[in-house]
Amino acid sequence: MGIVIRQAFKSTIYSYIGAGLGFLTVWFMNRLWLTPEQNGLLNILISISLISGSLVNLGMAGVATRLFPHLRDSENNHHGFLMKAMLTTTIGFVLFAAVYWLTRDAIVARNEAKSALFAQHTELLLPLTFFIGAFYILDAYSRSIFQSTIGVIVKEVGLRIVILAAAVAYHWNIIDFESFVWIYCGSFCSMSVAMLIYLWRDRSLAWGKSSKKMSPELKREVIWVAGFSVLTGLSSLLISSIDKIIVNDRLGLAAAGIFSVATYFGSIIQIPARSIVRIASGVIAESWKNNDTANILDIYKKTCLNQFIIGSFLFIAICGNLDLLVGLLPVEYAEAKYVIFWMGLGYLIDMATGANGVLIGTSSKYKYDTYFMLLLVVFTFTTNWILIPKLGITGAAVASCSTFAIYNFLRFLFIWRVFGMQPYDRKMLVALMIATFSALVLWLVPAVSNAYISIALRVAVFSLVFGLLLYYSKVSEDMNKVIQRFRG
Repeated sequence: MGIVIRQAFKSTIYSYIGAGLGFLTVWFMNRLWLTPEQNGLLNILISISLISGSLVNLGMAGVATRLFPHLRDSENNHHGFLMKAMLTTTIGFVLFAAVYWLTRDAIVARNEAKSALFAQHTELLLPLTFFIGAFYILDAYSRSIFQSTIGVIVKEVGLRIVILAAAVAYHWNIIDFESFVWIYCGSFCSMSVAMLIYLWRDRSLAWGKSSKKMSPELKREVIWVAGFSVLTGLSSLLISSIDKIIVNDRLGLAAAGIFSVATYFGSIIQIPARSIVRIASGVIAESWKNNDTANILDIYKKTCLNQFIIGSFLFIAICGNLDLLVGLLPVEYAEAKYVIFWMGLGYLIDMATGANGVLIGTSSKYKYDTYFMLLLVVFTFTTNWILIPKLGITGAAVASCSTFAIYNFLRFLFIWRVFGMQPYDRKMLVALMIATFSALVLWLVPAVSNAYISIALRVAVFSLVFGLLLYYSKVSEDMNKVIQRFRG
């Protein structure tokens, strides 16, 4: 777990720098400078492109995560993996482009009334899909060669700097909204270019054919893993993005924009988990190859505990100040309060179950994770379709929270039954007690007349109590090391 925590610490630092930049973007650009319809356009374009980008690489990103330990051979360009993966992505994109042009008129017609801005910009899905698909490959490859930090820097920091700078230029009337949209989408496209440049300069870009042929067994495994990874990756992105797409379809682009802004605040809770899981995936895959189940169980336990500690801290800090936070938003964002709560709770549940998806996805039972996801896609689509007309954007948040709970419960039961691994012990109970007591302290801190000062004061008191209890209880050795690092 040491390498996971060390690299995750660095990745988390960069992620929170990005989160800070993202917060400035959301707080000013999304809250004040753009209309809900304009917010909705940007988020719908990216949500769809994340799904289509995952689809066009035809499962090769999953092959990197699951099988790269078996392909690792720097002298032979890792069996030519990167060249084959990018060629496969290009073929997948050509197929996507053909489908897009065949269905474009129908897409435009369906969105002209409620989402006119989106109907005018559907062509941006083409470059976004290709370059995001390429980024998935390069990011998975970099994680597999234990260069996990670069993807975080590019996506969480570099991307947000460009977007924030473009937003300021738009606000100051240096550029118009159309130019801003193209810069916004272009920044997502440039992520894969930045990854390529870094890997080339670092001499980690193993580009070329291999002089050594794959064994027939490994070839078959690559095909199987790629096939299931298409379904798994697509299902995962559908689960995380389908709510925005259905909100746009049922309620319009303005509602989608409000929902996306509210979802951002809830997603802050999950940032550390993304960093931990990014690094853990390569380490767990290597451990499965070496049949080191003791190390896998250790990572499983520690990711559950540490992610719950971090997630509960952020969840309480945000939701304990929800009234103050929402009071700072424009009046049309009033319903965002409930979206933030339910999305935050869903992310907390997801964090408390640790690296369960990576554990299954890199094991010999990886197919079952696909089956779970396909089941959850049906559940997610159904609950969103039912709850959104009844509860509005809050219904989408409740549906997402329910999906997180059921999905992770199924994963927990599967890992326990098949691998005999159960990650929860007395330490998790102690962490829960610390979070509960600290939440009560936060609730008792009175608010003052200035909302910004109130939030800062309440979070400061809560952080002090939470940190002291966490440190002196010694519930997490990894968290204590992090606190000691800050203490100097």
